[in-house]
Amino acid sequence: MKIALVIQSLALARGGAERFTRNLLRGLLAERHELSVFCREWDAGAAALPVELVQIPPGRSWRHPWYAFSHAAHAALCRHAHFDVVFGLTQLCPQDVHRFGGGVYRYWYERKYGRMLPLHLLRPRVHFALTFERAMYTPGNYRQLIAISEMDRQLILEYYKVPPERVHTVYNGFDFEEFHERNRADARAQLCADHQLDPATTLVLFAANNYVRKGLPEGIAALLRTRNPRAFSLIVIGKAHARSKAMLQHRTAGQLTTLWLDRVNNPADFYRGADVLLFPTWYDSFANVIGEALCCGLPVITTKQAGGAEMITPGVNGFVAERAEAIDELTAACEAMTDPAHRATFSARARDKVAALTIERCTRETLRVLKLAAQTS
Repeated sequence: MKIALVIQSLALARGGAERFTRNLLRGLLAERHELSVFCREWDAGAAALPVELVQIPPGRSWRHPWYAFSHAAHAALCRHAHFDVVFGLTQLCPQDVHRFGGGVYRYWYERKYGRMLPLHLLRPRVHFALTFERAMYTPGNYRQLIAISEMDRQLILEYYKVPPERVHTVYNGFDFEEFHERNRADARAQLCADHQLDPATTLVLFAANNYVRKGLPEGIAALLRTRNPRAFSLIVIGKAHARSKAMLQHRTAGQLTTLWLDRVNNPADFYRGADVLLFPTWYDSFANVIGEALCCGLPVITTKQAGGAEMITPGVNGFVAERAEAIDELTAACEAMTDPAHRATFSARARDKVAALTIERCTRETLRVLKLAAQTS
């Protein structure tokens, strides 16, 4: 099958979607499909893959970014030979298969703006984003849809009334060679030694590029509300807005031990070295960090608005708070992870639900949807 994949970026430093796409490409190549990737940028690792890389030029600056990218992507697609299926891993309209890994924006804006949403709908950026999303899910502009969590599948059915038989939940696959639970004690000792962290404290990891949406302010509030905040060391990895970072650093100064790092090349070492992942997101389809952490034996504290919460059995391999604003629930979960024996029990069960989420399974299920789209009118 001749497949066109469309994504904004194929540079691994950008985040989880790029890592997922690399893994998917390798899986599809193993099945001997002919692949062309249309994107704006890629790195050396992507260039080394045996796929055709087609650069999408910048769109017109005055248009909403989704409209501009979609227009430029379709112009690039039209200059190439016919494809059996066009697979969008970003906002694109029309397309044959859309994987909405970025979530349902209609729901996200409700979470973000609350009762003020009607006023924000007057802002061009919000208005045009929701107009574009509505167009994507209009009959005739897609053939099949892929949700990366059952949570998102239910949201798309609720908000856009798409036919249930055209929405398929396909969980991400994980590389169990890179993300494994071996030598956790050694990794913890190394992490403490490398960054001068007190090994007697509970090492709490937060990993995301968007501090606000992923709930770092609420996570910090929960840690500061514990009986003894100094019993924790908070490790933050990921690039964030400088002002948000400065405000949070000021908030924790003198009260909580913190380590602020940028993007790292070895996230698995941090997953294996930490004691718990704190990820109280406001909304996330299925953040790879949750799956990767669990693969590495790291218990997770998150919220019901995280698709990755579907991999957590509360009280067994982590905790799931009602929402990011439930600070007391998050505080109680953090307190529960201060006991090393308790953490060890959680760690031993961390992989229970992710063990089946292989790259091969993800590729197989994705390919099934792509073939279905090729046969769907």
